[in-house]
Amino acid sequence: MRRFSMLLPFALVLASCSPTTIAAPTTLPTSDTTTTTSRSTEDICTTGDLTFTEDGLVAALGADEGDATQVDAISWVGEGTCERITIGFTNEDGAPATTLGPTGVALVSFSGIVRIVLPPEVATTAIADSLIGGTLIDRIYVVRLADGSLGIDIHGVDETPITARAIATTSPGSLIIDVSTSDTVPLPVGVTPSASTVVLSPVPGPNLYPVVVDGYAEPSLRSIRIQLEGDTAVAQNVSFSLDGDTNAWQAFRLVIPDGPSGDSTLFVGTVDANEQRVDGATVSIDLP
Repeated sequence: MRRFSMLLPFALVLASCSPTTIAAPTTLPTSDTTTTTSRSTEDICTTGDLTFTEDGLVAALGADEGDATQVDAISWVGEGTCERITIGFTNEDGAPATTLGPTGVALVSFSGIVRIVLPPEVATTAIADSLIGGTLIDRIYVVRLADGSLGIDIHGVDETPITARAIATTSPGSLIIDVSTSDTVPLPVGVTPSASTVVLSPVPGPNLYPVVVDGYAEPSLRSIRIQLEGDTAVAQNVSFSLDGDTNAWQAFRLVIPDGPSGDSTLFVGTVDANEQRVDGATVSIDLP
């Protein structure tokens, strides 16, 4: 029996339009990898018998064994009230994969993120991220998770509740994620992004100790700085080491057991040799 570990860091058809290339990924492809986008007047939300999920597990899918070993292409299509992401894979010989192994897909409606956990054999990626800029989907990150496996986070647009469904295809082996909007799901709180880091938690506003700092840092970074400061001074100043993965964003998790009270600021990013902040995400939180 297959088991799927949804390692969420919070606690955790296609149209006939000609595609055009969008923003280049952080790590440039080494083959004919593409990230494309196109728009259609068709509406895939009204086709097929798969239902959309509003929260939690979307699908546990894929074959017991697959030949996909690398994320090779990500494409986006806007169709009616839906937006579709198609993820392509190659095998160990560099040819298009025929089958994707056991894969889990979940929707965290609280943050507006569709999280994909890929099978262990998909160990590399030619794409680190893609800026989509759609009506429902904002950006996609390929993330090296804490256990070394790869995940893909599809971020919804701020303050836009989304639903999702997923399907795996064979020959070629690909993963299709359909995203639609919802009238019943509460507005997501979103995340706090920057050029070098993305903070998934904590979210702005009231928080409790211990403060769990979850997120991911851009490829190639060897360390990030996590600082928690109150009204007058920095109370916590931690240098968090990373592996320096050059192909994917790198997951991090740090627990801050205690610190300042009241209005506080969390910084997660990079500093220079003089301890001056260079780039990062800043979250305003209120602590007891």
